[in-house]
Amino acid sequence: MIRLINYLKKEIILFGFLLLLVVLAGLYPSKIINYPSFVDWNTIIALTGLLIITTGLKESGYFNVLSGFLLKKFKTESSLSIYFILLSLLLSTFLTNDVSLFIVIPLTLSIHSIVKNDISKLVILEVISVNVGSALTPIGNPQNIFLWHMWDIPFTTFIIEMLPLLIVSLAILLIFAWIIFPAREIKLSKRIINNTTPNKTLFVFSVMVLMVYVIFLEIKWTYLLLVIFIFYLLFYRTILLKTDWLLLFLFVVIFIDFHIISTITIISKSVSILNLHSANNVFLFTALISQLISNVPASVLVSKFSHNWFAITYGVNIGGNGLVIGSLANIIALRLTKSKKIWLDFHKYSIPYFIISGILTYVLFFMP
Repeated sequence: MIRLINYLKKEIILFGFLLLLVVLAGLYPSKIINYPSFVDWNTIIALTGLLIITTGLKESGYFNVLSGFLLKKFKTESSLSIYFILLSLLLSTFLTNDVSLFIVIPLTLSIHSIVKNDISKLVILEVISVNVGSALTPIGNPQNIFLWHMWDIPFTTFIIEMLPLLIVSLAILLIFAWIIFPAREIKLSKRIINNTTPNKTLFVFSVMVLMVYVIFLEIKWTYLLLVIFIFYLLFYRTILLKTDWLLLFLFVVIFIDFHIISTITIISKSVSILNLHSANNVFLFTALISQLISNVPASVLVSKFSHNWFAITYGVNIGGNGLVIGSLANIIALRLTKSKKIWLDFHKYSIPYFIISGILTYVLFFMP
């Protein structure tokens, strides 16, 4: 019984969304037959490959080697935090927020395991950072891809329009980092350093496959996943055993939950009576509704009632922070840490960040 209780605590997010699905199934039983069509299977396929590959990178032991190198370059908590914030932001503009997290989170956790300082909050700032950085480009996150294609916005125009949001959001984030992480010297824990022998072959192969896989994801060619799965199955079977398959199941459940929620008649009617003809209302509503149904479903929902792509895009990207459900990238990152405490800590910083960045963005760009 104790083991069961501990397992339920560990998977409380998953069971929470499963419970929501059971309630929705009871309220809307006619939709059950359509559940498979509610899932974005391209996203699930992409996540599957990324989970396998990054598990291989983590298990290779080379993150410990890279961690030692970085700790020689950055001697204080503040300098280390700024480096990881900027790295996360830069990666997310090209590799999307999800892929960036699969790279920086394992590396950060590796560093956290070999220092005496508590830098666990750095993961939270990295999550916010990838949400900020991914807002800049049309390919930075799923909601941008959807809005970019829907209104056929020129690539450079999109970046130019989103650049002011990036500048404002990054400035606030750097202030948060300055407050949270002092210029305190990083002290190493000698007990943990160099306790594993790196697997160079596994590391090199996983890095190469990651680069190729990202390129193939951009061109929507997902069949490479089968090749990747077979290779790891034949040569590194333990990697598949250590892959977080429950995370994939969690995403399937989330897709079904929020597709149903976004199509409920009372929600659609409630949106239709709002004044979404003005940019300020569109921005506020989009940012707030993202907190309830996540920013990707929010972008789809609001686009049915407004053609102001600028306000919608600003709203869903601001709305990616705040509550953990604001962006699926948030769930990915916190799940990767395997820490129960971080879910509460995340909201201690993400909610104030959402409020401050939301108010400032409204004042600067949408104040009537």
